[in-house]
Amino acid sequence: MKNLKILLCDPRHSTIGAHSNYVPIGIGYIGSYIKEEIKNIDKEIILSIEPDEIFDLLKNWKPDIVASSNYIWNASISNLICEEAKKIDPNTLCILGGPEFPAGTGQRNILNTGRDSTYDKCFDYLLKRPSVDYFAWSDGEVVVLEIIEQFIKNNLSINELKKDDKAIDGCASISLDKKKLVVGKYLSRIGMQGSVKSAGRDIILSPYTTGLLDKFLDGRCIPAFETARGCPFMCTFCDQGLDSSKIVAFSSKRLMEEFWYVGEKMHKNKNASQNVAIFDSNWGIFEKDVELSSYILEVMNKYDWPKYIKCLTPKSNRENLLKINDTLKNRVQVGLSMQSMNLETLSDIERKNWTTKEYLDFIGEIKKRGKGAASEMIIPLPKETKQSYLDGVRFLLDNHVQPGTYTLMMLCGAELGRDASIKKYGMKGKWRILPKQFGEYNGKKTLEIEQVCIETNTMSHEDYLECRNFSFVLRMMSSQFFLPINKLARQLNISWMDIALNLTEVLKDKKFKGKLKEVFDAFCKESEEELFETKEEAESFYLKEENYKKLLKGEIGDNLLGKYSALALLNVHEVISTIFYIIRNKINLKDYPNINKILDSSEKWLKNIYVIEKIFDEEINESQKKNIKFDFDFRSWLKDESQPIENFVKTCEYEFSTDTDKVSTFMRELNALKAATPRIALGRYFLLYGEKTHVFEKNWSRVN
Repeated sequence: MKNLKILLCDPRHSTIGAHSNYVPIGIGYIGSYIKEEIKNIDKEIILSIEPDEIFDLLKNWKPDIVASSNYIWNASISNLICEEAKKIDPNTLCILGGPEFPAGTGQRNILNTGRDSTYDKCFDYLLKRPSVDYFAWSDGEVVVLEIIEQFIKNNLSINELKKDDKAIDGCASISLDKKKLVVGKYLSRIGMQGSVKSAGRDIILSPYTTGLLDKFLDGRCIPAFETARGCPFMCTFCDQGLDSSKIVAFSSKRLMEEFWYVGEKMHKNKNASQNVAIFDSNWGIFEKDVELSSYILEVMNKYDWPKYIKCLTPKSNRENLLKINDTLKNRVQVGLSMQSMNLETLSDIERKNWTTKEYLDFIGEIKKRGKGAASEMIIPLPKETKQSYLDGVRFLLDNHVQPGTYTLMMLCGAELGRDASIKKYGMKGKWRILPKQFGEYNGKKTLEIEQVCIETNTMSHEDYLECRNFSFVLRMMSSQFFLPINKLARQLNISWMDIALNLTEVLKDKKFKGKLKEVFDAFCKESEEELFETKEEAESFYLKEENYKKLLKGEIGDNLLGKYSALALLNVHEVISTIFYIIRNKINLKDYPNINKILDSSEKWLKNIYVIEKIFDEEINESQKKNIKFDFDFRSWLKDESQPIENFVKTCEYEFSTDTDKVSTFMRELNALKAATPRIALGRYFLLYGEKTHVFEKNWSRVN
């Protein structure tokens, strides 16, 4: 038998910036498993994430098998890969696998039509993808192995493999007469025997230590690890919410070896990422995760790597993640994703798993570690109203937690993307392009389009838009640029929520003029215009040449919160002026002595410390010095907020100067993002790294 060529793909559009820059650990596991398990046949396995490389491999390397991940952000390009493979050689075996499939993740039986017609939807999904031979709806490692073994038994012949509509376990496919769905029986994931402690997934050889992922450890990608697979929670908005399998895990010894291997390579490469990601749904939920942290610490002590660990906070046993963070030098992301603060909503989405007291206690622990607390919120979820959303935001802000609001994705494999839920909650969906997820390959334009919820029976479309527009104000005000004002507001007993609500009303007022008003209006306008009634309508719009050119320039189709927040911050002085206007004129201030001196000097300081408004001006490279007098020492108060604010009402003078080296360093980082315009690059910079205000601060020194 000839040498078997296998191409494993996790394609990421990179036309105007990649959606993901993580090492493709998922296809790594599949590759290492089939490499070890398939014996007595010569084989080559190539992993790829870059579309251009993938299409070149199809043409020149001519793989016998192409298997690609299938997520909401790459489903179209994965299908195009299969189409191109079939054009080159109809006998190429094409496989897709992932959560973007009506059966979802962890489904046990899709033959029963049931209340949501899963069978019919899976049939329609694959009927529209004739180049896809099989869809793996069970775990990828076991299913891809099963398909390849059957392919080998049938002499690498697609015709023989599909003869008589033979079902393959763990897969779904279309019958030869295209009239029915052929479904194999469910395949359990690796490691189901025994407990989590048994480390049943160690049977999969490490794609790191075997060298299979070396090509991705050259500095381009952030190393990713999966210590366990599965989620015991059934959150209805998540495409893992149907997975009732228990969690299966790797051993700490195995993971320790991976961290040592990757850590050494990252240490030797000066351009390598200093961060890592843990892809578990609930890292820290088990004691084994705490044990692993002690091993990671050994790597950290030797290489001072990783500097930051991104992960998802577990939905129970959160104290374990705090232990892990403390062990790992406070370098672990510790977040709070509540999705909603409305108890009815949390109950309906099966997310009600801690009390308000537990929530506040956890916030306190985060603050003790010097970390900012943030929480993800999703609109419009079941039972959520405009008022309950605003009440939830107020609760978070009053407890110094920064909310980030996202629109509900109606994932076809999640409970809230199914007919029963859509009918029950009166959900209405519209379609939009995923930010940056498009490209042109072999002369064919490909777009990734998603369905989002824009209305329920408790939140009208108008209310949704008002909440979304308010979320822009929240996003803008969450910037570190305005943290000093937030601290001042707390000292003066002013609610940040009240400032945000008043700022929104001011921006909605037609009489209000200025660049900030223009940015707000443009955000509101594009938030409506990015939505289409059907997927076909959205595709037709963006495929028009004039609109596709706008996509390439980033004028449309970008992440709107990131895009317009960046534009607002380029007018940071105007934002500062507007916030102080609201504090003076819209808020009932208590009778503070010297309040005008406090507010005037604070506003003056902030308008002189930031250089971002002129960051793209050529003259910024010139050293500029300026002395300014204040009646309130705002800077000194920020360093010692525990003292009464009145103690700092005194005349002082500071010298400000531009740090040209810092500006030049920032511009190099911005240019590395390779965006169509510097302003678009700035938006991406903020999304990737947050608003690190020290980058945009002038040097200052106290004169007297």
